[in-house]
Amino acid sequence: KPPILSAGRIVCQRGADRHLLDLAAGESAPVPIRLRSDLDQRREQWVPDPMEYLTAAHLSPDGDRVVLTARGQVFVAPADPGRLPGRLAQITFSSGVRARDARFFPSDPSRLYALSDQSGEVELWELPADGIGPSRQLTEGATVLRWGGVASPDGIWIAHTDKDQVLWLRDA
Repeated sequence: KPPILSAGRIVCQRGADRHLLDLAAGESAPVPIRLRSDLDQRREQWVPDPMEYLTAAHLSPDGDRVVLTARGQVFVAPADPGRLPGRLAQITFSSGVRARDARFFPSDPSRLYALSDQSGEVELWELPADGIGPSRQLTEGATVLRWGGVASPDGIWIAHTDKDQVLWLRDA
């Protein structure tokens, strides 16, 4: 842009910055530019069709609740909200952490297990099904991406595979 002269001052561009040259004082200084924002990206947004983002859904052992994984977050909801009392509980809250394929433990529906990158690598984690309390890392030392995860009927073992097609068995 060409320089602009007004009231004995010139505004010009120098690289990516704007500078103000006061002709009477013979001084030049960068013009501080502050952009105001409503932070639209931080506002609550309603998703018109949330089922588009659903990546996994698994029933609890007694069939009264369902664990949903969508957009890397885990939720537990009543399987039939019209028939059973209950609420939608968001289980994972960490920004920048993604979870996949959450499931209930067959022997203890108060616990979930899911693959999560909370530690920096995709590992199996145990999560509270009501969202209250700490999560616990079940595996460690992943060198490649882990896949799936199926618990034994007694909930003691979890079998999963990895990208190298290795079958892992973990004592939960």
